[in-house]
Amino acid sequence: MASSAKLNVGIIGSGKIGTDLLIKIMRSRFLKCGLFVGRDYSSQGLQKAKSLGVQISDQSIDAFSHSGQKFDVVFDATSAAFHKKHAEIFRIAGIKAIDLTPAKVGRFCVPSIDSDVVATEDNINMVTCGGQASVPIINTLSKVYPEISHIEVHSHLAEDSVGPGTLANIDEYYSSTSSAIANYSGVSSVEVHLQVEHSSWKPDMLTVVRAHTTDANLEKLYGPLHARLQQVRAHVPGYHIIGTPRYLNGAIEILISIRGQGDWVPSHAGNLDIINCAAIAIAEKYAQYKGIQESPATGPQRVASVDKTRLDVFHSSKQPVAESA
Repeated sequence: MASSAKLNVGIIGSGKIGTDLLIKIMRSRFLKCGLFVGRDYSSQGLQKAKSLGVQISDQSIDAFSHSGQKFDVVFDATSAAFHKKHAEIFRIAGIKAIDLTPAKVGRFCVPSIDSDVVATEDNINMVTCGGQASVPIINTLSKVYPEISHIEVHSHLAEDSVGPGTLANIDEYYSSTSSAIANYSGVSSVEVHLQVEHSSWKPDMLTVVRAHTTDANLEKLYGPLHARLQQVRAHVPGYHIIGTPRYLNGAIEILISIRGQGDWVPSHAGNLDIINCAAIAIAEKYAQYKGIQESPATGPQRVASVDKTRLDVFHSSKQPVAESA
């Protein structure tokens, strides 16, 4: 039976990712945030949530059992180490967990490929920012070129888009991203690299995918790649392919740029934006599965601007592009 009430969700983790996620959820027509949880009452994230009229707590994981609310979903934006502890608590409480850390507790999920898993899985792992950027393209490549022998992924991020949580989870980042790429492509030989740009230049997130294959026929790739691009853009509007895919030194190379919406983190921090957008897409899918109908959004609505230089599916970049390592 359809319901007009929104899905009641909680967020644990009041850092950059959690606060940006909250602001995005306030625009959702399917979700409402019943509780925003951190550990430091004076943190910018908790104070921002308070200013938006959202119930807050600095009691960490204990806040959910003390709130008196029933939560359909909790987003975990803490760290891999903390989520491994939180996951069992959420399971016992019967709360579906959407994990934005690279803990690999639950099943991987990439919305443009397998969003339906949200209906049956209790714990869903959103891989990593690099995984959400690269896996949709790699999955498409693996279907068009089933003989791919090796995959390389190089992600380049601005320094201010990399928080302490990312640095603390760097080993888990590499492990989760590599595992997800292998899982969604069927290719066991995978390399993942992360480069932080330590300069005053603030580039959008750039991910370079190289798929090694002896098949240099690019024409058969364009149709499936265009279809996948539109699927990802449905929830990540700033997701773009730079230039045209090319065959170089025995590999198909595709450059992906992600520009964020600038809600709480800067627009160039597409790495934070993409994983939040993916997590919300999955939660909204679950809301629809539960029969919840669209309701008016409670937060300020963002009017999307159209960058006319980015309307073509494959286009030339007008910005400096970091070279792959």
